[in-house]
Amino acid sequence: MTTLIIGGSGFLGAELIRQAKAAGHTTAATYATKPGDPALAAWYPLDLRNPGSLDELMTETRPNL
Repeated sequence: MTTLIIGGSGFLGAELIRQAKAAGHTTAATYATKPGDPALAAWYPLDLRNPGSLDELMTETRPNL
C-alpha cells in the first residue's frame, strides 16, 4: 500500500511518515521548500497554487491512502 502525505516536511507530516513506515507502508510525501529524509519517504515538491500540480502528483504516485 502506498501512503501519500501532503506536507510531509512539517511537524505533523513527519510524524505521519514515521507511523506509515512503522506500519510497513510505502510512503510518498510532499514538501514546499526542502524535502525530508530520503530514507523515510519518496519526496515530491508540491505547490498548490499550480492548478495541475496535485493531479500530476496523484498520477505519478498512485497512492492508496
